[in-house]
Amino acid sequence: LTSLLFTGSAFAQGAAPPPPAGGAAAPAADSGGGDEKKIGLGGDLLFVVPLGDLADASGLQIGPVLRGGYRVTPNLEITARLGYLVGLKKDRSVATGVPGVGAVTVSSGFNLIPIWAGARYFFMDPNAGVYGSAEVGLNILSPTVSQGTAGDSLTRLGANLGVGYVISKDLPIDIRANFLIYNLLLKESDKNIGPVTITEPTYFGVGLSAGYTFQF
Repeated sequence: LTSLLFTGSAFAQGAAPPPPAGGAAAPAADSGGGDEKKIGLGGDLLFVVPLGDLADASGLQIGPVLRGGYRVTPNLEITARLGYLVGLKKDRSVATGVPGVGAVTVSSGFNLIPIWAGARYFFMDPNAGVYGSAEVGLNILSPTVSQGTAGDSLTRLGANLGVGYVISKDLPIDIRANFLIYNLLLKESDKNIGPVTITEPTYFGVGLSAGYTFQF
């Protein structure tokens, strides 16, 4: 009798548990397939507020920006952006230099074609949450006045620093704030106009964009 009791106890402990009711299989572990997507293509609507000297000659710049990226590590993405921003007109007084004639009011603005390359790093999850970004590239500024264009375009090498937030992998709405330096390099050299030497100032801006990203 004692031998039978020990044998039955050992058999009960080694037996596999019965399957769940209804024969449902246990859920499979998440393979993380979303993290295998390395290419991102998207578009943003970008607003830039010129600061300093550029703010004297142009109002808000607004327009679409196309964006592409390639993830080299789960959290690091190499990026490129290309867009076209229209500068709203801003009224300013300009001295005529004519004796007996005072200043005249001129409406002017600067359109912007940004061609930027850089990188961004996600601090939380890959492709989601908070990220920091840095970019360098060309800023093509085209001056405009009330009656059309005004002079040649300015092509300058600039840099951007930014911070952004992607809501989630399932809802990849991208919101970003940028600090722009339009003409970090390739500034026009000093010009002597009579006794006055004119130096091109450094142009700054603050940008805010919102867009959507498609992952492949």
